[in-house]
Amino acid sequence: MKVLDLKDRKYWKLMIAIGLPIALQNLIFNGLNMVDNILIGGLGEANIAAVGIANKLSFVFNLFLFGVNSGANIFSAQFWGKKDLTGVRRVLGLSLFMGMVVAVPFMIVGVLFPETVIALFSDDPLVISQGAAYLRIAAVSFPISAVTSSYGMQSRGVGRTKIPLLSSASALTFNTIFTYLLIYGKLGLPEMGIRGAAVATLFARVIECGLLVGLIYRNKFELAARLSEFSGYTGMFLKRFARSVAPVITNELLWAVGVTGYTYFYGRLGTEAVATVQIMDLVNGIFFSLFAGISNACGAIIGNKIGAGEDNTARVYAKRSVVVVMALGALAGGLMVLVAPLFLGFFNISDVTRELCRISVLVYAAFNVPRVVNMVIIVGVCRGGGDTLFAMAIDVLAPWLIGLPMAYLGVEVFAFPVYFVMAMIYTEEVVKSILGVIRLLSNKWLHNLVRDIPQGEEAAATAESS
Repeated sequence: MKVLDLKDRKYWKLMIAIGLPIALQNLIFNGLNMVDNILIGGLGEANIAAVGIANKLSFVFNLFLFGVNSGANIFSAQFWGKKDLTGVRRVLGLSLFMGMVVAVPFMIVGVLFPETVIALFSDDPLVISQGAAYLRIAAVSFPISAVTSSYGMQSRGVGRTKIPLLSSASALTFNTIFTYLLIYGKLGLPEMGIRGAAVATLFARVIECGLLVGLIYRNKFELAARLSEFSGYTGMFLKRFARSVAPVITNELLWAVGVTGYTYFYGRLGTEAVATVQIMDLVNGIFFSLFAGISNACGAIIGNKIGAGEDNTARVYAKRSVVVVMALGALAGGLMVLVAPLFLGFFNISDVTRELCRISVLVYAAFNVPRVVNMVIIVGVCRGGGDTLFAMAIDVLAPWLIGLPMAYLGVEVFAFPVYFVMAMIYTEEVVKSILGVIRLLSNKWLHNLVRDIPQGEEAAATAESS
């Protein structure tokens, strides 16, 4: 089996079956998220910045959930590869528990201390007041998101990707419609301004969770587990789970804290800089939807192959996926530059912010290839192969040792414009991609974590005896 055999129908069939629904789900999310921000942007630049900063708490929280469930998905995929449904459901139980443990504290911080959170990133009184009004409501959705994330991510491990897509598409469509109605008070609904966007988000999360969990249990899919199936863990399983998942959670949290530090430095450059970053992240998210699908599909496929004992196929698919995203990443960077002016036309922003965005998109495009390569190697190859310690090392150390020092130099020492600061920060992506490719070629990332873990009744008997 050759790495560059791009006519391998089995590979493309798996990639499309798993990756396309995930890519579409992310595209819908990012597209409607952009629409929400355009609607909020009608209230002025301060509101764009306010929502962008308020969502930093959501960003850190969601990364924790992604860390928990991405780490758990390593086991789900490998258990599913060896056809161990009992193991899959036990992994789901652990991910639900861990998600709820962190969701409640995040919700309390967002509801009770929203002004403190916003003030960490901006000293603009209007941004602080509006951001706090939004966060106080939106934070209530965190425990709901924890349940949705667990069932949605673990569904990918068993190849069940259409149900999360359907539930997300329905909820996000509702969110967009009611964001407009509640912000501007249409169809007899109250005019709530930025708080209306938060209320729409909260109800959308409830709908998404209800649809996802309801469809799984109604159709008796793989994750339709009883409460009793969330128990029966052996000491071997818990130890191995903790050893593999802890680096992923640590990875996401420390990376999130480091990247959130960039927002602090952007905030030092003014509200226009924060609005520029928020808008560019939205545009970038549209293009990154495809690569999110590829990276998650890569992780699930590699995990399944390793669990099934097909190590050589896993190695080939890993390298092939990186080659594919390098080509697609270059193409996406060019398209980003071409369509950015169209997206900017939808935002009610000043000429200064518009010009900053026009230059900033060139920076995003220039670093697109190393960024997408990093996504696939870290999220797809390393996590799918259980190589979570290496993934944590490069993903955490890069922002702290390269990105944040560069941000400090660009803002505090040289006082560069926001687009120069972005370019300095993104040098971390180049370093990560070089180290990641070296690891990929070494084949040291492949670890079978479930080969000697007992299955089904045998596992339950082992847990009871221990």
